[in-house]
Amino acid sequence: MPDQTPAVLGYMDSFIGMFLAGGFSVDLTHHVMHAIGSRMWGFTQELFDSTASESGEAPAEVAPEVQAAIFQEMSVRYPNVLQVATEANHDDDSVVGHGCDDQFEVEFALDLLLDGIERLHRRDWTSKAARLDRA
Repeated sequence: MPDQTPAVLGYMDSFIGMFLAGGFSVDLTHHVMHAIGSRMWGFTQELFDSTASESGEAPAEVAPEVQAAIFQEMSVRYPNVLQVATEANHDDDSVVGHGCDDQFEVEFALDLLLDGIERLHRRDWTSKAARLDRA
């Protein structure tokens, strides 16, 4: 995943906010963001271990007071990101935002694609007709 800069986090927060405002559950929004994230970033981020640095070392532990300050800042600047990170089901609930079931996320995204492809096939979809519908 690209560096989580304020611009990236702001974009993600607004994106998550649209789903939540549309009535999506936090759980579904969490999985949708994994699926859409693959399109936003141009690769399936679940294939890469984001917990290790390029040197192969695990990230340093964050002191509880620093983590609390980070959460406080995120609650103000990126409330939707924080809500999904803290409320969504993760394999390892001890690490907020990490511990997602990577295999499940890949399969979820693949199921969405295959279901959509099958739906288009049943409708005899063509790109030409789709473009004409947009015009």
